[in-house]
Amino acid sequence: MTFSAVDSGIADLNVRNKALANFMAQETLTLKKGSQVMLIKNIDNQLVNGSLGKVHAFMTEDLWTYHKDDERDFQLAHEPEGGSDEGEKATARKKLAALKYKNGDAPQKYWPMVRFPLPDGTWRDMLCQPEEWKTETQQGEIMAKRVQVPLILAWALSIHKAQGQTLNRVKVDLGKVFERGQAYVALSRAVSQAGLQVLRFDHRKVMVHPKVIQFYGKLVSVATIGQTNTAAVQELDDEFGEFDDADLARLVG
Repeated sequence: MTFSAVDSGIADLNVRNKALANFMAQETLTLKKGSQVMLIKNIDNQLVNGSLGKVHAFMTEDLWTYHKDDERDFQLAHEPEGGSDEGEKATARKKLAALKYKNGDAPQKYWPMVRFPLPDGTWRDMLCQPEEWKTETQQGEIMAKRVQVPLILAWALSIHKAQGQTLNRVKVDLGKVFERGQAYVALSRAVSQAGLQVLRFDHRKVMVHPKVIQFYGKLVSVATIGQTNTAAVQELDDEFGEFDDADLARLVG
């Protein structure tokens, strides 16, 4: 099944298209049953940006409700004919057929139902319906907006596109790292060392920007702040701009 995004916004078409190209959500998303997918939106504490799952079916909202309320009945409707429970299957199929249409002959839209494995060994099913991504001006006007199913195919992902994601299991290939900070971004996607596999590791690929080293070298400790070491604080101000108490507290953790 193919899902097309709905795009809008007040920005000039060229500006808007550039903004839309930076969104993780794709203009056109094509999926089939069995596709390995990644969630690209934070839903709650369990299902987050980076959660991996598999497409198990395509359902309408009513079919999804039916599935949640009576999964056994739903499965019966999809089993082949024959057997001692044929009467139950027939009843389930009639109920399923009635749910495929709502308000007369107008068909409902079908959305991917994805099963996401959870860290505790269980799983959670979710009907993935459209979410929105947008860029706004300081006045709150929407420059660019995309409404799309919050999924992408998840066989592989570039380091750049993986920024901000949380992955329980990830295999990281560092062979083509070419920029400072890339290795850190890739490795820090993993929730734990147990769920991380690193390929083609080379310590020369783990590069840090000199300004980052300089910045951390100038950070003051809590003990230093307690002794009101104004010289160290002034040095930070001179190098990195004005800091208030909240900024300093954040910098030292």
